[in-house]
Amino acid sequence: MATDLHIEGPFEITFESNAAAKRVRPADGAEFWSYEDVQHLRQKQGCYVFAMQLAKGYTPWYVGKASKGFYQEIFEGHKRNHYNDALFRAPRGTPVMFFVTPIGNRRKVPAAELNHMEKELTQFALKKNPELCNVQNTKNTPKWTIKGVIRASRGKPTKAASAFKKMMKM
Repeated sequence: MATDLHIEGPFEITFESNAAAKRVRPADGAEFWSYEDVQHLRQKQGCYVFAMQLAKGYTPWYVGKASKGFYQEIFEGHKRNHYNDALFRAPRGTPVMFFVTPIGNRRKVPAAELNHMEKELTQFALKKNPELCNVQNTKNTPKWTIKGVIRASRGKPTKAASAFKKMMKM
């Protein structure tokens, strides 16, 4: 049986911002989990993406997986260090979190699928943002591309590439 997942978010993350620094504090994580619209995610497993929202979209800065549950994992100290590094390096924007999680009341994602999902999402995020804060899954980036389909450079895909993506449901 397939693991059916969906995306939830973006959810804004409060952070401290002053003349000296911008940072996500433990209290900001606690505030995040006090929001009613994220309560149902506390015990779920899946992947998450910390991103910066700008006027024209989102830039991913960190991709992680939660095998215990999002509540236990996404605001741990070393994860906040990654977020704070992103806040330091990102010129501006609002920090947000996206979640890739099981649909409905399901909570668990099989470990092998979770590992594969994190690796794939990290590769996509790295393509969008070469300054991604992740260390894992960034060293062995495949060296092949399919123009207009996979790890393609910017620009409009050809008619053939668009048809191929549609055929393969990519």
